[in-house]
Amino acid sequence: MSGRKRVEGLLSQRADSPAASNGLNERQEQILAAIGANGAASVSELAEQFNVTTQTIRRDLKLLNERGLLVKGFGGAFAAPGVARYTYNERGSTEVDIKRQLVNALKPILFDGATVFVGLGTTFHGLHQVVADFPGMLVASPNLEVIYSCAMNTDATVYVYGGYVRNKDTSILTLADGSRQKFKFDIAIIGASAIDREGSVLEFDPMEVDLVRDVLALSRRVVLVAHDGKFSQNAPHVVTHLSEVDVLVTNGDPATYFDDATTLKGLDIIRV
Repeated sequence: MSGRKRVEGLLSQRADSPAASNGLNERQEQILAAIGANGAASVSELAEQFNVTTQTIRRDLKLLNERGLLVKGFGGAFAAPGVARYTYNERGSTEVDIKRQLVNALKPILFDGATVFVGLGTTFHGLHQVVADFPGMLVASPNLEVIYSCAMNTDATVYVYGGYVRNKDTSILTLADGSRQKFKFDIAIIGASAIDREGSVLEFDPMEVDLVRDVLALSRRVVLVAHDGKFSQNAPHVVTHLSEVDVLVTNGDPATYFDDATTLKGLDIIRV
């Protein structure tokens, strides 16, 4: 769950949303805005911030859950599945230079003829510049920007890992069931919303988690790409653990972000 200070800052902002048209009161609008931006919040945090009882907050969360505006869990609530934590433009405009360096660092890992999964996230939007050097590669992705840029600018075979398009985003999310075509990936390249101090790789959207878990089970090699702002952070859903990752591509020194010095043991680390 998010910390009190982060929730407090979010609650001070009035987000533009359709909440008012849904008949929500001001507190409910602010709860929805906080959880939508931060990904999650606990009942106790919200009760303290609004100076109301936990029972009142639970009733608010129940109402918001019934209207499909968030997902109520035990002791708190999460952003509704299919809702991006930040908008596409907000995410795409951050850490641009570092993201470019991280993507360029993938070149020695890739090879012609490889079947490669590319995950969600704006980090991978410049990947076509690397893929262009491997015309025999097959790229499968739910990331619309990756699909478009690789299809238009490379000779790689491009497969849309199909599903529904996340609102106001470039992501396609699918259910982890037998309806999705099965691949055996040589390489799965994934990102993360957060990596906590225990080495858990975390995301905010549970449907995104299902997608990535399904892919990891079908992959020979897992490559995690994450800039240093993702470390020592939290999100509600566990995708995998660093012990299940083969290569970590990052900037800075990741060893400083973990309580257990053995968390990175056996992991190939590429620093940019």
